[in-house]
Amino acid sequence: MSTRGKITGTVLGAAVAASLTGAALLGPFGGASHGDAASASAGRGDLIIAESKDGIPSATATDWVSYGDQAAVVHVTAEHEGEADSEEIAAGEGYLSRTVDLQVKERVWSRSGATALPDTLTIVADGWSFKGDAKTRVGSAEASRLEVGHDYLVSFAHYADGEWATIGTGAILPYDSGEVGQGEYEGSTVTAAAYRAKMRAKLVTGAEEPLAYRASTSAASSVKTFLTSATPDATAAANYNLDAAARAKWVAKAAAAAAAAADTFCKVAAPLATDAGSTYTRGELSDVVSDLAGLTDNFGDKALLIAYAGQLNASADPAAWTSRGAATVRVQRACSIDVDLLPNDVEDAE
Repeated sequence: MSTRGKITGTVLGAAVAASLTGAALLGPFGGASHGDAASASAGRGDLIIAESKDGIPSATATDWVSYGDQAAVVHVTAEHEGEADSEEIAAGEGYLSRTVDLQVKERVWSRSGATALPDTLTIVADGWSFKGDAKTRVGSAEASRLEVGHDYLVSFAHYADGEWATIGTGAILPYDSGEVGQGEYEGSTVTAAAYRAKMRAKLVTGAEEPLAYRASTSAASSVKTFLTSATPDATAAANYNLDAAARAKWVAKAAAAAAAAADTFCKVAAPLATDAGSTYTRGELSDVVSDLAGLTDNFGDKALLIAYAGQLNASADPAAWTSRGAATVRVQRACSIDVDLLPNDVEDAE
């Protein structure tokens, strides 16, 4: 089994143990890297549902084109049971890993320069919990389990160890009868209409809609349209030479750096707030505005702030400060504070 497969099996095994003890878990595919681990919960009698946290974003079209290498319709032809940990065998209970064989039925989308997807492949999937001779299926919450006999539309990534795998739980869409949402979901067979209703309930105002919702009740051609028109994350696209896991790490680092920069920007801007009581001469304000320009990566904001700083230095006449209004709006929008970017040593500046 590949390194990625071993990690997945180990992590999901911990999830199953957590479901029996109420402890915290790490989700499949290395989920601890993207937030706090969630707790596991028992599902139906024939299925244990483990709450999971993907290590790679996989819900949206942006995620698929940022981290996925290939998207395809596949049919699950067989499943294979792995070996349990020796300590679990001795204890008489634990987790059994599982792999599934997939037959590619339709190639939907391919990232330019990506490794070609083989006609058949075997990947790691959710397995079973066992106690004595009894086995219970394990599945990830709000995800398809990849059951034999069903079709799915999947976003795949080719990893550094040479193995193929999905990019996450959001990258496996039921696709029986050629319709997204029709088929197996959380271990049960659902209709496309019921699946769409489930996805609708997960929508977040202001956030990009999950591909599962956008494409539900549609054919694979709709997914292809969504993917070909999607724009990948800039950091991910700049690191297409790396595998999906490494790309996700770079994106997370870039996001953290951007958040830190935004925090610094707003800390510098805070004394400019109208209710802060600070006073600035024209020269002092020009220096602060210049500092703000150096702290933003937004080209438009930077240009406006540089222009206003220059206008402050060049003239004492407020009529010459033509960039002041737009620069003020940019700072207010970035930091959610009221500012007027007006030096305090100018009388009747309005």
